[in-house]
Amino acid sequence: MQFKSIVGQKALISKLIQTTKDGRISHAQLFLGAEGSGNLALAIAYAQYVNCLTPTDTDSCGVCASCVKYQKYIHPDLHFTYPTISPTKLSIDVLADFREAIITNPYMNDFDWLCNLDSAGNKQGNITAEECRDIIRKLGLKAYEAKYKTLIIWMPEYMKAEGNIILKLLEEPPENTLIILVANDSEKVLATILSRTQLIKVPKVLDEDIEQSLVQNHQIEAEKAQAIARLVSGNYNLALSLIDIEHGDYLNTFIEWMRKSFAYNKPMQVGQPDDLTALIDRLSMVGREQVKSFLTYSSQMIRSAFIYKYGHPSLRKNTEAELAFLNQFSAVFTPNNLSLITTAIDEAIFHVERNASVKIMYLNLSMYIGKQLQMAIIKK
Repeated sequence: MQFKSIVGQKALISKLIQTTKDGRISHAQLFLGAEGSGNLALAIAYAQYVNCLTPTDTDSCGVCASCVKYQKYIHPDLHFTYPTISPTKLSIDVLADFREAIITNPYMNDFDWLCNLDSAGNKQGNITAEECRDIIRKLGLKAYEAKYKTLIIWMPEYMKAEGNIILKLLEEPPENTLIILVANDSEKVLATILSRTQLIKVPKVLDEDIEQSLVQNHQIEAEKAQAIARLVSGNYNLALSLIDIEHGDYLNTFIEWMRKSFAYNKPMQVGQPDDLTALIDRLSMVGREQVKSFLTYSSQMIRSAFIYKYGHPSLRKNTEAELAFLNQFSAVFTPNNLSLITTAIDEAIFHVERNASVKIMYLNLSMYIGKQLQMAIIKK
């Protein structure tokens, strides 16, 4: 993995390169970024650069013995720790699967990875106590050939109390050891681990960088790439999942959904529940990826409503048709219900990923949204 393969993140890459040139390589670092920011890919590219035999001013060379092994994830001094599911206790036992997964998509999230191990997605991931002890064993060995023996711990959020086993290692690792933790949510990482790492904040990918990558690397039409970039809010992993999904009519579907959800809770509206049920049946007929895509669009539209009503006009990134709807519907939007509805939709996406019933999810969510919108009218 080279820096040139990373989508965006130019400023951060320049900073990482400069600290390496200056010899300021902290032995324990935390690459913290939201899903789809590329923090895992960035950590791997950084480790490759640090260990490159002939690095340039902008990237690892990509052709030296170290880089060739890094790019295949087979370097003897590169180790990975990541969540596994029972009965697997050690990362190395499913290393071949992990290598294949990150070669296919280095922007994958933890749910993608766990579904790789269990297609049903029903089992809980974990980084076990046995894995933590194996980390200590592996890093206690002398490096074979690299400048730094490197361990990348992906998703340390899955370390519970057993993570304290490696605290001493984080404080005083063997000489020329580099430990990089890659996390999405610092609140789920043990505080004792957080306090022993240098924080590297990885920002979300810019819309223009996502657009450029989709056009250049995936041959997506510019208009569709722009629509996807606006939809995913800096999540490149989500952008990749939307490439093969058509979402041209999402606005009209979203408008229909909001209106029928709003009408559902209106008193004396005979027949409206049947209308909503018919819509939910239609929305539920597509695959789960399409459901997630539409819910993601809906979440973005609710966020856009907040910006439309309370933000500066320069922050609006919507089409004329979307702005026209937001103008008509703005009367039922308040700071309180926008926040609550956004949270509810985001939770619904989470549950869809974990095989919840789509029809029940849509019905509960529609009733909740309708109630929140109606309360805004009643309070007026």
